[in-house]
Amino acid sequence: MSWFSTVPAILACLALLFIPGLFIVAALGLQRLWYLAVAPVLTISVVAVTAIAAPLAGVSWGPLPVIVATALISGALFVMRMVLERRGKSGMNLVPHWTFRTPTKATAIAAAGFLAGSSSIAFQLYKAFDRPENISQTFDNVFHLNAIRYVLDTGNASSLSLSSMTSGDSPPYFYPAAWHGLASLLVQVTGSPISVAVNVLNLCIAATVWTAGCMFLARTAIGPNAYAVAAAGVLSAGFSSFPLLLLDFGVLYPNFLAISMLPAALATVAIFFGISDRTDHPVLARYVLAPMAATGIAIAHPNGLMSLLAVSIPILLVSFLRFFLLRYRSNNGHGRTAVMGVGLLGILGVIVVMWNYIRPPAAAATWLPFQTPGQAIGEVITNSAMQRPPAFAVSILLITGVVVMFRRHQRIWLLGSFIVVAVLFVVVSAGAAGQDRDALTGVWYNDSYRLAALLPVAAVPLAAAGVGWLAGKLQHLWVERRSSLTFLPPRFTDSRLVVPVLVPLALLGVLMVLQTLPLRASIASARANYVTTADSALVSADEMALIEELDAIVPPEATIAVNPWTGGAMAFALADRNTTSKHTLTTYTKSVELLNDKFREASTDPEVCSAAAADNVRYVLDFGTREVHGGNHGFAGLHIPDKTPGFTLRAQRGEAKLYEVTACP
Repeated sequence: MSWFSTVPAILACLALLFIPGLFIVAALGLQRLWYLAVAPVLTISVVAVTAIAAPLAGVSWGPLPVIVATALISGALFVMRMVLERRGKSGMNLVPHWTFRTPTKATAIAAAGFLAGSSSIAFQLYKAFDRPENISQTFDNVFHLNAIRYVLDTGNASSLSLSSMTSGDSPPYFYPAAWHGLASLLVQVTGSPISVAVNVLNLCIAATVWTAGCMFLARTAIGPNAYAVAAAGVLSAGFSSFPLLLLDFGVLYPNFLAISMLPAALATVAIFFGISDRTDHPVLARYVLAPMAATGIAIAHPNGLMSLLAVSIPILLVSFLRFFLLRYRSNNGHGRTAVMGVGLLGILGVIVVMWNYIRPPAAAATWLPFQTPGQAIGEVITNSAMQRPPAFAVSILLITGVVVMFRRHQRIWLLGSFIVVAVLFVVVSAGAAGQDRDALTGVWYNDSYRLAALLPVAAVPLAAAGVGWLAGKLQHLWVERRSSLTFLPPRFTDSRLVVPVLVPLALLGVLMVLQTLPLRASIASARANYVTTADSALVSADEMALIEELDAIVPPEATIAVNPWTGGAMAFALADRNTTSKHTLTTYTKSVELLNDKFREASTDPEVCSAAAADNVRYVLDFGTREVHGGNHGFAGLHIPDKTPGFTLRAQRGEAKLYEVTACP
């Protein structure tokens, strides 16, 4: 399959991500161009909440409930805004005056930055995925792809019930399913195979949701500096720790979605507390955007919410400090200041309580530190987290941005957010294992990869601030020296051309080149996990070929016995045939446990056939004993020696075999 053939799916995916959110943006009366960056975050929030509500209302999952929910939410917000306007509490007109205006130079520069950054990310992922139908040959992908198929089969994408796919006879528990809901919608809308839909969705999220969010955060924190905003778009593609890292390691698709939403969400928090660059946001939008974004992030992945809370603490502190200073200087008394102080302490207390409870079990937080504090700090400074090649060009801009933002006291919260993540990364990757480390970083499973992926959230706008400062200096220098450049034609010394056009384009071009070079190793690392070869870790080329033949051999109603550790469970997602296991970490029923241990004894043990009949298990995929992590988890009953009585070989590709069970009537 070619990437060109996925263009309709890509366009459909962009529409899915942006259109529902744009209706909400319009209902809130948000007319400025940069609010487009909030649209996909709002869409994801609507999808995540609707997926939970739909089964409670007896509605099957699909585009229709999302359309209805979008209409209801947009209508309700529009009515609320109308009421507020009639009471004189809104800073916007009731009906937005959408007019076609000639794009300003600032808009053109920002658009160039977005196109440069998004296309750079798209190219990186194109190289990493290799082919649109390739799958990540990693441990967690067994669950993620099968979960999409499970949503499609059951018509239920709720985060409250998705875990029933692997919980056996036990009750389901909460599992963040926003990403799986989005992917299943894309499959339904486009008819794409699950493998293709996954790669298209991830590419669109990384190239647009992440890039636009970084630019929105830069605009919110830095101000209307076109060079800085455009640079944020370019720089969003310049970090090896995100978005590439979480599409390589794991794979951590729900975490990837949550972090992609974080920059825009952090900007809405700054707007909520009134310390963004602009203070004329409509009242309703100011207080609605952040809660909606936080809800979507929480369902995308709970540690995404905790990440948002962590990087928002500096916003709370700066907001309170500014309020305190304004009251103190105006000598308006201290009553309201005391109330605000109590409120701040209350919010921080709630965060502490949430920190203690919204975290995985301690048994799951088993990752250990692997380097010294000095090495960890060096990785933060050189943007080489998790021992990736240093990105010195980005680091220089980052350090410059740190100095610039440190001098702007009302914007220092962005520096504070970066310090919070940097400290957490140093603790998780280099701190002593123990109770203190668990308390701080157990929220992220004590996993250095997850915290490394958070570093660019604040690093991108900080480095963009450095670019904005540098561009200003270059402008000033050009204006001063252009008269001495008599050897150049007049059009090349015209500040109306050079300053607003050539300077930003040159800067964006240099940035793209300098930041792309260190990413080659990261792209190669990811590519190794997506290319299907004879010895791929999860599903080899022979095994994939056999899976592709299953729909012609196995009846749709039959179930296939599989060992998920050898990749057999991928038959559920890729061939749409039910399997006895759909993830490596599955809680099995007693009948399936018996098959896992003794299925090949079906001709001599009557209990085996009774267990097979319970789930209509009529076939066995034998992919040998090589497991994705190189271990040995048993499943001896599913390894069928040649000429085993009661089993007929129906298809074989290399060492991969499909048997039909003939021992059971």
